[in-house]
Amino acid sequence: MLACGWRADEHATAALVRRGREVVLYGATAGSFDALTRKRGAFNLLVRGLRAAKAAGVAVEIALIITKRNAHEVSAMRAIAEKYATSFTEYANISPTYEGTPGPLAVQAPGWLDKSEVFRGCPAGHTFFHVDPHGFATMCKVGRENPVNLLTEGLDGLVRLPGIADAQMLRSGGCSGCRLSDTCRVCRPLARVYQAAKAPLEIYCQHGNGDDAP
Repeated sequence: MLACGWRADEHATAALVRRGREVVLYGATAGSFDALTRKRGAFNLLVRGLRAAKAAGVAVEIALIITKRNAHEVSAMRAIAEKYATSFTEYANISPTYEGTPGPLAVQAPGWLDKSEVFRGCPAGHTFFHVDPHGFATMCKVGRENPVNLLTEGLDGLVRLPGIADAQMLRSGGCSGCRLSDTCRVCRPLARVYQAAKAPLEIYCQHGNGDDAP
């Protein structure tokens, strides 16, 4: 369960004692946290929630979101995570919106982008899937082509998802014929979103780093 943690008071946490919970940390101070979330008092609410969760014995994981606004606070963010969480993970690679608009890219922190992990495949559409509030099922939150309308097709429509997912994973469009595809860092659906946002190649593609130079 991924949550902001703002409502995790002593009453809310009572129902979560036996569930793992992941809380998102957008900064180590009210200044950076509230500026990014655009909610005044959000940081103080989060800290209160973390304290309540710890007192209730809830196993909390924290996702550290590293951006331009909080890159100077990473050490302090880690300290908060070590104090309240059973484990934490750091994320600095921020993708465009699912519609391909580039707004979120502007908050990425230069120097923190992880380009080391090679994409080795994903079971999206095979072992899990995404359903939006309107009942449309897709392989995941990013790969939204050819959705299955569960309201009209029912659960039987889900048998088509594996084929839909496999088709979206093909290196097509701007990635057709790429000779670096075996060491690509992102899946094809995510690359398509970056391309729609006209994101700089160096953010998501090896060609932007000169890896294809002779």
